Amino acid sequence: MVLNFMDPKPISEADTSTVYGGAATPPETVAADIEFLDDQDPFGGVNVSSASVPWPGSSFIIRSVSTGDVITLLDGQIVLARPGGRGSIHWACVETKGWLGFRNSISGRFLGHDAQGKLCCAAGRQQGWENFCVRLRPEGGYILLMTHFERLWNIGIKVERGVEKLAKIGDPGPDGIVWEFIKV
Repeated sequence: MVLNFMDPKPISEADTSTVYGGAATPPETVAADIEFLDDQDPFGGVNVSSASVPWPGSSFIIRSVSTGDVITLLDGQIVLARPGGRGSIHWACVETKGWLGFRNSISGRFLGHDAQGKLCCAAGRQQGWENFCVRLRPEGGYILLMTHFERLWNIGIKVERGVEKLAKIGDPGPDGIVWEFIKV
């Protein structure tokens, strides 16, 4: 006797329909994409599905869920870039007075913002402009928030003279980038 988990009544032996009880096999294009990621390995051996909760005492790659680009310190500037380039992508998570901070593993400087609200990596210690709050989204991923006086603002894209820059862009809401933290 075969049981159908959607209907509490038993299915007769004559029923030839298929009951799916396990995970579906991905289509060939998805499997090929997974193999491509394995071949390219842009994270230097880091399992790309190992997104975790940002926590002090660990280091992370901070990746945009929508683009796959990561927060990168490149030539003294903070940019969103493809992994595997020459920029520095590892961020040590620290905590100061209850706020999270992210210190670049190469420069030793903290991710923060400048007077115009653009992200930078210049401070030698975590202060007000280097404080982050990381908010879990019900759909998955995180929103990165930064302090702005006594408010929190989303981290997103700001266009300045035709160039996209990472910056604090306004009150928490749907305009922020969704991030994942890959522990390294």
